[in-house]
Amino acid sequence: MIFKSFAVAFSMYSKIPMPRVEWNEKNLRYALCFFPFVGAVTGALLFCWMFLCQRYSANLLLQTLPLLAIPLLVTGGIHADGFLDTSDALSSYKSKEEKLLILKDPHIGSFAVIKFLLLCLIYLAFASAFELCNAFYSWCLSFVLSRIFSAFAAVNFKCAKNDGTLYAFSTSAAKKITNAVLVLEWLLCAFAMLYLSPISGTCMIVLLALFFIYFRLMARNKFGGVTGDLCGWFVCMAETIAAASSGIFILLGF
Repeated sequence: MIFKSFAVAFSMYSKIPMPRVEWNEKNLRYALCFFPFVGAVTGALLFCWMFLCQRYSANLLLQTLPLLAIPLLVTGGIHADGFLDTSDALSSYKSKEEKLLILKDPHIGSFAVIKFLLLCLIYLAFASAFELCNAFYSWCLSFVLSRIFSAFAAVNFKCAKNDGTLYAFSTSAAKKITNAVLVLEWLLCAFAMLYLSPISGTCMIVLLALFFIYFRLMARNKFGGVTGDLCGWFVCMAETIAAASSGIFILLGF
């Protein structure tokens, strides 16, 4: 059962090949416990890429652009899709019900494209300051931390709809065990980030925690709860916030 939940999590939230597993309530029970592992794989690949670039003195463009491409390739853009849909809904200034309909619309609007391009530019601007140092190592773990927060929201926050993938994951989850595992993962991840870079790690942890609080209020007030798209929006925003925070500390020499 544990391996099947692992396979479901990676099949849903990444493009990493996994054995075919039936998506039933039993196999979804612990899937969200393994969602942060996708972030661990992403962080490990980012570290390997930066190591190779520093080792062979790659130019800045070659070093920086894959720092954006790798997370998109690992996830298949599932979180980016949520960011685009949520950006469209937030830009509409319509009622909660109409916003939820916009989330289901397969088309994207101009505001979503503009906001996504702006998000990518901000991410790349700060990522261009990265080098192999403790602040960078700590940043690699932020991909785990953002998914822990997102999984916690999926399990514990009210769902905006009584259907959809997130609703299936949320209602099927063994909540007590999943919450206990997520708290343990959070503690281990936070400890590692603080150990690697006390100042930069602290800043990223605090900023993501504050943004998580904002996310809960925004989701409740504007959508009546969370959806899969909203959780994807959170992950994209959290990754960019972490990149900005880490980039600033690297520029300052921490």
